[in-house]
Amino acid sequence: MNPLKTQNLELTLDDEIVQMSVNGPMTNETVQSTFEWIETAQAEAVGANDNLQLCVEMQSENFTDLAEASQQFRRVGEVLRRAHDIDRCALITDSNWIRNSAKIEGAVIPGLELMAFEPEEATAAKKWLRDEPLVGEAAELTPALHAQEAQDVANTAIITPQSPQKATSLPKSAPAPADNPWENFSVKNLDL
Repeated sequence: MNPLKTQNLELTLDDEIVQMSVNGPMTNETVQSTFEWIETAQAEAVGANDNLQLCVEMQSENFTDLAEASQQFRRVGEVLRRAHDIDRCALITDSNWIRNSAKIEGAVIPGLELMAFEPEEATAAKKWLRDEPLVGEAAELTPALHAQEAQDVANTAIITPQSPQKATSLPKSAPAPADNPWENFSVKNLDL
């Protein structure tokens, strides 16, 4: 399948994974061309029972501000909503803002699994798209991510109807309850 290249987009197909590199604003025509390219790739390159997977790369330096970056992932979401044969989408980006916007966008697309990765985790993203195990691949994930995940697990109590355990105390890092719920509000690690 021939790659599709526009001013701000590049699409290639590598072993049933569509590589989409978004380098700036996408026009309506680009979104339509992308969808048609993916439909053709699905018909030509994949067996009748298999689906393509999508790996999207977006770096914050290619966008003028957070709003533009978020808007462009919503444009990718337009393609994902129409391309029903894509089961998984891995987003590789250096921006927390884009990752969080993508998680919201992915949550409202039925049947799509979306996972966001740091640029250093590109190998892990491709393994996830191929449904290969990531267990034992700790070296591929950033140490900062592991430290934050460990802290989050330590500070999280999961309470479900099947396991109605009660948290006996607040985690040490949790602020004391306040009369004003916004009093202890803070933003950490905001990536502009």
